[in-house]
Amino acid sequence: MFIGFSVSNFLSFRNTQTISMRASKVARHKAHILNRSGRKILKTSLIYGANAGGKSNFIKAIDFSRDIILEGLEEVDLNRKYFRICYEGYKQPGVFEYRLLTKSGKEYSYGIVISYVSKEILSEWLIRIEKNGSETCIFNRDLDEKGNRFTDSEVKYKSEAEQMRWEIYLDDFGKNISASMKRKSILSDIAERSNRKSGVFGEVLDVYEWFQSIIILFPTSQYSGLNQLVENEGVRSLFSDLLKYFDTGIESVESKMGRMEFDKIFGGIPGEYAEKLKIRISNDLEEDSVMFRINNQVYSLREDEEGNIITTKMMQNHGNAQELFEYAEESDGTQRLFDLLPLFCEHNRNRVVFIDEIDRSLHTNLTRKFLELFYTLTESDSSQIIATTRDSNLLDLDLVRQDEVWFVKRLEDHSSEIYSLNRYKERYDKKIDKEYLLGRYEAVPVFEEQILEVMDD
Repeated sequence: MFIGFSVSNFLSFRNTQTISMRASKVARHKAHILNRSGRKILKTSLIYGANAGGKSNFIKAIDFSRDIILEGLEEVDLNRKYFRICYEGYKQPGVFEYRLLTKSGKEYSYGIVISYVSKEILSEWLIRIEKNGSETCIFNRDLDEKGNRFTDSEVKYKSEAEQMRWEIYLDDFGKNISASMKRKSILSDIAERSNRKSGVFGEVLDVYEWFQSIIILFPTSQYSGLNQLVENEGVRSLFSDLLKYFDTGIESVESKMGRMEFDKIFGGIPGEYAEKLKIRISNDLEEDSVMFRINNQVYSLREDEEGNIITTKMMQNHGNAQELFEYAEESDGTQRLFDLLPLFCEHNRNRVVFIDEIDRSLHTNLTRKFLELFYTLTESDSSQIIATTRDSNLLDLDLVRQDEVWFVKRLEDHSSEIYSLNRYKERYDKKIDKEYLLGRYEAVPVFEEQILEVMDD
């Protein structure tokens, strides 16, 4: 579960900005609160702001830091990611800190500090937060006063063997750290190198898997669960019901099989690249079926007994089973639903999902229905949605709690500030959508009316 996130010196975030999912004393919508291990955590957060205010940068900060944690700095583009309005912003570190609850029910603070100049990780820490508020440092990597690297830990080991193994791993990030290790997280290194699932190694693995499990969707994201629709009849049936519920005109989702036609499928792709794909697909098919996406369509490939490559792709029935539609032929709104609806599938339950522009290409009534359905269908699990939006019709206290609404505004120095609707202590019967558009909560466009005088001249 996602409890909170802080960021500084990344894109429009200059000073430390924080979002928290901890529930306040708001009495309404108790079903929106997850009670886990004595902690009351919210299921959703909606983030509002004017264009260029910085709300999308919050999702980008999650995506950027997650990539660093899992893949290392060598796989991440650091170019101009610091707060560029400040002349020497690149000299300041970028800081990212998470509060999270793993599947084991343990709460952690995990943070990472990077240098945009040297392109390395300066600090990293993993701290277990006990129910009584006490803290245990699982690991800490940092620089001392002289700039020397060191690591330390406060864990209680189950055995001498565990202690010895743990200290060896941490030593790799200490005084004699290699150039490659400077760009890699301790979290990923230990999780990938160790196969131990108990003790301190198990704790690290739990946190690592939490970062692996989160889903991040941008407006240009492609649907990541098409393979489930292609291969799983039960998932296709559920999707068909959901698509009919949202009035898309789709009667059912079907799978269409046929012989592999490389020239047709790879049409428009440079020949050299197409040849490499063919070779890779042929090699992979020797072991198992293969899923791949090309030309906005997803295919499942397998070999039959005669060695022929058989394709299976998702198609949509709009009322004529003889004339099925491809995914690429669907409207932008329907394609956006294909991005979002996997949240209701069993394989994606208990997931944390970050969505930039949840309302993109969707009618306002449909977006509202989506949230209502989310609250209903995920009532018994730990699924969460943290989303940016411009749809003021969702600012309805009959739909969301006051502590589920956040705003991002641009300050005079062009940096972004994040703050909660709770700052205003609004009553449950307040028409906050109207108040927002009138500017009470700021985070709305401010127009320079002098432009009219200039135009007249």
